Amino acid sequence: MQDTLTILAQHHGEGQEFMQKMKDTAPNRFDDKFWAQWHEWIAPVLSDSPQIADFGCGPAMLLKSLHERYPTACLKGVECAPWMLVTLDDSCYEVIAHDLQAPNLPIKKNSLDAITAIFVVHEMIQPIQLLQSIYTCLKPGGRCLIIDWVRISLETYMTSESSDDIFDSNKHDTLSKLFSHFMEHNRYSRDDITWMLQQSGFTILENLQEERIGRGVVEK
Repeated sequence: MQDTLTILAQHHGEGQEFMQKMKDTAPNRFDDKFWAQWHEWIAPVLSDSPQIADFGCGPAMLLKSLHERYPTACLKGVECAPWMLVTLDDSCYEVIAHDLQAPNLPIKKNSLDAITAIFVVHEMIQPIQLLQSIYTCLKPGGRCLIIDWVRISLETYMTSESSDDIFDSNKHDTLSKLFSHFMEHNRYSRDDITWMLQQSGFTILENLQEERIGRGVVEK
C-alpha cells in the first residue's frame, strides 16, 4: 500500500487540507448531472434492499448522499488514504481500508448491485486490478458508474487551467504545478479505459463522454 499512498500524497499534498477540499467540492461532483445519470443507468438495477459500493470513496460524501436516498441500503466504501478515513460515520456505511491496486478485496463475490468509481482510475499506476475487483464484486447484471479525467492535448489542458502566459520565463512555479497535474490527469485515454473494461469482461452500456471528464456505465 505504501507505493499507492506515496503517489496519493504527491498528488494531494497536505492530506487534511485535501480531505476538506473533497468535502467542500462534493456538491460539484455529485450534481444534478450525476444524479440524472444515476437514475437513468444505476437505479433500475437496484434491488429492494440494495448493496452499493463506492470504490475510492475519499471522505464518503457520496455514501452519505446515498444513505439519505436509500436508507435501507447496505453501503460500502473502499479507501486507503488515512487522511480520508478520519471523520467517517460508520453508522451509515462501512468503509474498508484497502489499496485498490492490490488483490483480495474483502467484499463477497457477486454481492453488489452497483459500484461507483469516481476520479479513481487516473490515480492508478495499474488500474486493471481495480476493474477486476469491480467485476468480481458485482452481481450478474450489476452496473458500475465510472467518472474520471481522460487524456487531452497539452495545449487544451494548459489553456483551460491557466490564463497566464506559460512561456513567460518567470513562470517556473506555475509551470511545475501545471505539468505535475497534467501528468496525473492525462494518464489514460478514453480508448485505454474502454479497452481495459472490455478485456475485464464488462459490457459497455454508455461510452465515456465529454472532453476532459469521461462518464460511462458498464454492466457485468
